[in-house]
Amino acid sequence: MNIVIPLLVVVLAAPALPCFGFPAESAVPFHSASAPSAPASQVTGAMTPGKLIEKVATLSDASQSYALYLPSSYQPDRTWPILYCFDPIARGAVPVELFRAAAEQYGWIVVGSNNSRNGPLDQSLAAVNAVWEDTHQRFAIDGRRIYTAGFSGGARVAVRVNYLCRDCIAGVIACGAGFPPDIKPASPLSFAVFGMAGTDDFNFPELKLLDGTLDRVGAAHHLAVFDGGHQWAPKEVCAAAVEWMELQAIKTQRRKKDEALVERLWQKRTAEARGFEAAGRAYDTYKAVVALVSDFRGLRDVSEFESQMVQLKAAKVIKQAPRDEQEEINLQRRKANELVALVEGRRDADNRLIAVANFRHAVEALRKQAREEEDSSRRRVARRALNEVFAQYYEGALNLRHRSQDAALMATTLEIAAEIAPDNAQVQYELACAYALNADKKKALAALKRAIEKGFKDVAALTGDRAFDSLRAEDEYKALVEKLKISP
Repeated sequence: MNIVIPLLVVVLAAPALPCFGFPAESAVPFHSASAPSAPASQVTGAMTPGKLIEKVATLSDASQSYALYLPSSYQPDRTWPILYCFDPIARGAVPVELFRAAAEQYGWIVVGSNNSRNGPLDQSLAAVNAVWEDTHQRFAIDGRRIYTAGFSGGARVAVRVNYLCRDCIAGVIACGAGFPPDIKPASPLSFAVFGMAGTDDFNFPELKLLDGTLDRVGAAHHLAVFDGGHQWAPKEVCAAAVEWMELQAIKTQRRKKDEALVERLWQKRTAEARGFEAAGRAYDTYKAVVALVSDFRGLRDVSEFESQMVQLKAAKVIKQAPRDEQEEINLQRRKANELVALVEGRRDADNRLIAVANFRHAVEALRKQAREEEDSSRRRVARRALNEVFAQYYEGALNLRHRSQDAALMATTLEIAAEIAPDNAQVQYELACAYALNADKKKALAALKRAIEKGFKDVAALTGDRAFDSLRAEDEYKALVEKLKISP
């Protein structure tokens, strides 16, 4: 089983508005403006519309940058919707590429921060402020159609932006995670939420719970589930998110009604619902019909689907499906808690060997289920539980490194993650860093060798990482660097 590394894991000159702050400890102001501070034609330079640009340094701070896509039709004489994207490991170009086709079709500007990442909150908040300020200086942005998107920890950043800018966001596209722990959805919710979760995502329960909460508070919301784990959703799901936001913009009069667009999306969505029905997928049909009624009420006659929704809701299979989902969620929690308990058992010196053996046995049993070819409840639970525990220890170790804390604990924590995902090259690399920081050269070199054997290829990261300063003079380290330089 290939385990994806889980990653936990803003217009014409206007009077200056007062800054409103991030938490006081961050000392990073967040600026709000209703118009660009300079004509876009004077500041876009080589930013060619219709081309993805991986790095645009901000005008005020060259250390802050973002990936950018301007639709090929972009002109500064009108305003445009914009989507700010946040990746948990600062890969700005990744989400921009995923949203690029939809951005081109619907005329959206898309940017992805190259600095926002999991770790200290101040770092992400500074990145948000930098990209917001810079894009508002450079581009003609429709202040009523500002959107955010994020994956995992980046999704929490995407949600937080709305609370920092005092309800300036029209919609949030949240993939693989939902609201920050300190922010709870409440009525009325000022922005629409399009959630995205993989079937094998350990955060699937969180997105399902959020979907129910948003329904109870009367928020505009939609949850798209795709085949996959804890990862950005594929391009077609990202496109569906943009289309859904276009529909919400029409319903809330943030954009002019486009009958051709409404009709096209209506036909597309009704065809999907009827396709599920023809395939005998009752629960998928029910969810599609419920979404149709919610999304198109007031735009199309949904009475046929309202009747179908009532009929389907009474069916036994529809009543049972949510219970089955909840049982999967409960079982995932139990399996994950069992693994964590076994890890904690290692602290007891008298029972350490037994706890280690039991942990490895439990992991292998779940791994076997996770490798099953056919999708099943058992396979989903196994994959989610493994990834949940992996994320807990992997991200815990990375947080220790971000804070320059306890290299020994970082190493033992990463050892757990490596037992769950032994073929993950990035885990082996981080483990080598931890050993090196803990002055264990032998283990550091062995882990670094494994990382390269498993596919680690980033020479620049290796040679620039201060964690390996103690190894630079070692012949084995030099040999590994040379090997990496010549590898295909």
